[in-house]
Amino acid sequence: MIIRIEPKDWNMHTVLMFFKQEEPHPEDEDIRQYLAERHLEPRRQYDTELAGEKFEVLTFGGCYLGRHMDALADIQRTVVEHELLAEAIPELLVSGPDAKAASLAKNKSDSEMATIIETLTDALHTPDNFGIDKGGELQTTVSAEAVQARFLTLTTDN
Repeated sequence: MIIRIEPKDWNMHTVLMFFKQEEPHPEDEDIRQYLAERHLEPRRQYDTELAGEKFEVLTFGGCYLGRHMDALADIQRTVVEHELLAEAIPELLVSGPDAKAASLAKNKSDSEMATIIETLTDALHTPDNFGIDKGGELQTTVSAEAVQARFLTLTTDN
């Protein structure tokens, strides 16, 4: 989901939420569920096309959604954090200092690794494993040692 905020008169604004119709973003379902659970109804709802992609657009008054914006941002951040971890874990497994963990990881099938990465992502998704880089971008700060240790716990318990 993409959020765009458009200014209006008298310090007011409109919040537009763009949901891709053909390839939904990972957080779309959680965002829609959040809105439904709180009975937050859009002022307008319509379909549009941007850069060749079809979107469903929900528009809300800024005051109406105001106190919910942090929660919506948290939902999006959680998805990004999971994506960052899932991307970093395979590299950290094979590049870390524990040769046994690196060797075991290299010998796992793609389907086994997908399951392991999902489990590790859930286990390592804690606030202390993320930070902001010099460019202001979110990054994972989890160490290769921590990933390998958790991996070895998973693989030796099975």
